[in-house]
Amino acid sequence: MKIALFSDVYVPAISGVSTSTQLLRNELINKGHEVFVYTVKDPDAKSDAKNIIRLPSLPFISEKRISLSLSPKTRAKMKAENFDIIHTQTEFGIGLLGRSLARNEKIPFVHTFHTIYDDFTQDMLANWPRFINKSTARIMRSISRNFCNSADEVIVPTKKTADLLSDYGVVAPLNIIPTGLDLNRFYNAASDNDIKRETRNKLGLKQDDFVLLYLGRVSNEKHIDELFDYLFKLFPKTPSLKMVITGEGAALSRLQKRVKNEKQQDHVLFTGPVSVEDVPHYYAMADVFTSASQSETQGLTYIEALASGLPILVREDPSLHGVVNDGVNGNCFVDEESFRQGLKLLMAQLHNDKDIICRNAMSSAAKCDVSHFADQVLNVYQLATTRIDLRKETEEE
Repeated sequence: MKIALFSDVYVPAISGVSTSTQLLRNELINKGHEVFVYTVKDPDAKSDAKNIIRLPSLPFISEKRISLSLSPKTRAKMKAENFDIIHTQTEFGIGLLGRSLARNEKIPFVHTFHTIYDDFTQDMLANWPRFINKSTARIMRSISRNFCNSADEVIVPTKKTADLLSDYGVVAPLNIIPTGLDLNRFYNAASDNDIKRETRNKLGLKQDDFVLLYLGRVSNEKHIDELFDYLFKLFPKTPSLKMVITGEGAALSRLQKRVKNEKQQDHVLFTGPVSVEDVPHYYAMADVFTSASQSETQGLTYIEALASGLPILVREDPSLHGVVNDGVNGNCFVDEESFRQGLKLLMAQLHNDKDIICRNAMSSAAKCDVSHFADQVLNVYQLATTRIDLRKETEEE
């Protein structure tokens, strides 16, 4: 098949969407398909693989970028590719371009819904008047509903997301497919003790420090402030406890100022963004992965952490059902007390039974292998193709 993926974010940007789009592309190619990726121009992208087409873009909210209108020449070149499948990863910019191409050329159209905008807009507009927040949330739900209903098939990573879209009024077929990962990258890094030591040394961390890691977009909807609220009370009691934040985003400078103002520089380290190749090493050098986000549709970084042998300490959320097994591969928290107790338990387990809890973490990630994920996506492509063929037959009659 000749497949076109459309995404408003792609590597080297660090995000779940960019990671899943790249992994899907690579695995579809491994399975013998021809794959194009249409995405935005990114000043950090120095070089790209074959058939990665970057389109003009401008900075957008929360460190995102949005595509601009295309020239007739570019549109004509896309049309001439005669794609068998259009698969969009966003409801905006590039996604609208993909949908337009699919509809104009009667190409089977699949969409993956990645982002829950209710949480996103609530945090981005937290300081705005409430009526603006509510109005924006309604608009985002309407955009999500209309875009999904225009697709032949919709892919969602969890039942939580499927239920949410149904509540929005989405009637298009919903296919629950947990996003796959290249787990070997993380398995290999977890077993490389030399790299672990080197990474800690590079960051100025001691080998006996107990390191919590947050890796991902550093933005308000990720609720990193909540982690700070809890940890800043624990740091004085536990001098070896450290927090590493890896990534970039709209909240980065504000969080850095908070750490400085509250004199927590000895305990909190901001690394900024790191290369895709180095990401597994940052997981591997940590002891526990933590996040307070409730805006995840699946939480790919959680799976990456588990594959790296890290137990996870994360905010309870329906998207994590089947991911976190309390006391086995990590713990969920709902408030300060449950965070404190969960951390205390994990520190004890890692001290007494480290091999067991690390094996539990790695084995719990195994179900997210990228090959299985790609096979399921190909099945959805076939469903979309059949749907288009039946539509064409009906129109001819």
